[in-house]
Amino acid sequence: MNILHHKSYHVYNKKNIEKVRKDEEAAAAKEKEKQKRIELAESEARLELLRKRANEQDKTETPIEHVNLFKDYMITNEEHDAEEKAKEEKANRQVTMYLDKGVTEEATPWYAKSHQAMNKYTDPHVRRSDKKRKRDPILVNDDPLEYIDNKLKRKEKRREGRREERKREKEKSGSSIEQLRAKRLEREREERERAKRLYLGAVEEEEQEKEEPVGYNSQYNKQETILAKQSKRRRF
Repeated sequence: MNILHHKSYHVYNKKNIEKVRKDEEAAAAKEKEKQKRIELAESEARLELLRKRANEQDKTETPIEHVNLFKDYMITNEEHDAEEKAKEEKANRQVTMYLDKGVTEEATPWYAKSHQAMNKYTDPHVRRSDKKRKRDPILVNDDPLEYIDNKLKRKEKRREGRREERKREKEKSGSSIEQLRAKRLEREREERERAKRLYLGAVEEEEQEKEEPVGYNSQYNKQETILAKQSKRRRF
């Protein structure tokens, strides 16, 4: 530690302290010079602005125009552009159907045309009945009560027709249910008969086996052996 201050990298070495001081003085001088240049540039800009204002005041009110050699050509182009614009607006009005009196001779709007004239815009594949969409007209001479009674009668007829239709559908569904039930019962009866036949057949086979004498299936002279055993039982 005693020789640390003699090292060149020591922070508090005299040479390093002197170097830092010189660097700080150089940075301060550089910043001062930069500030002077900024102030000089601002002063020059202010002077230039004052000169421009003075020159503008000295100018005459009518500025001198430059000679335009293509003035007639430019005017012709403007007229042509105006004509093209008018044609384009007219075509747009015809396409978009924003009609006015100057475009077509007919100025009648679509809502003022007759029903027959509008039929050409209807879809021929879609058939609609006018009777379904229109109500019965009420005449002035007709009795309102009679009109109401007729309306109620027609409504009652429609309701009665719907009831009859529901009744027929119910009967039809009931008959189908009865048929299904009959088929199910017939199928169950057949199953019981089949099971009974199988059971009785098994019982008959079992009784036949009991009646037959027991013996060896593979023995020699099976029938003679059975007869000998039977004769032997009779003796005793």
